[in-house]
Amino acid sequence: MPDNPARNQAVVFDLDDTLYAERDYVLSGYGAVSEYLSDDPARAARMRMWLWERFLGGRAGGAFDALNENFSLGLEARKIAELVEVYRNHSPRIAPRAGIPRLLEKLHRGSRLGIISDGFLPAQKLKLDALGIAGHFDAVIFTEALGRESWKPSPDGFQAFCKELQLDAANCTYVADNPAKDFAAPNTLGWRTVQLLLDGQIHSRKPAPTGGEAQIIVKSIDELESTVDPTG
Repeated sequence: MPDNPARNQAVVFDLDDTLYAERDYVLSGYGAVSEYLSDDPARAARMRMWLWERFLGGRAGGAFDALNENFSLGLEARKIAELVEVYRNHSPRIAPRAGIPRLLEKLHRGSRLGIISDGFLPAQKLKLDALGIAGHFDAVIFTEALGRESWKPSPDGFQAFCKELQLDAANCTYVADNPAKDFAAPNTLGWRTVQLLLDGQIHSRKPAPTGGEAQIIVKSIDELESTVDPTG
């Protein structure tokens, strides 16, 4: 049972690697780019798997420059930039984490629900659409819509959420995955913060800045439910 049910008057989630596995989005994006580059399904599959194995090896940055070089595609910088746009604007093949739709449905009976998420705006909207869970949320704050300077660790998204739903920070809980940026602002504002720590997350082991550690760490959706469900 949560330590203080009033803390869960609103439960707010990060999107990437919290409500779904970000690795799934990466693989989906690599598929979209590979299919854009080649009409040959076998060649597209080879490019997709090469990108994916590179990613699994810890090399995420410069993916399309590396693809260009490895497959001798002869792409100019303008075309590489076009691939980035294909990645960001594709309709992703992703799904909520197991147990998340049920949890959201249950929580919404007693709490206001929200999302506060960074990222390029069209991509974030497409992700939420693909997940099919948008109807559970009373407010969705994509910080890109407030301006790039409002990405976390800026407090802007958290303040905007409280203003939109007329809530006190002391009655809000934030659930996210990345200690490097997710928890510093809500901690300072007086929110309760919960890190969902699961295998396979991309950023969950990054070091937190001073004051940026989550107040609570949970390691399963069931443990998260027992922490944020105001009905116990």
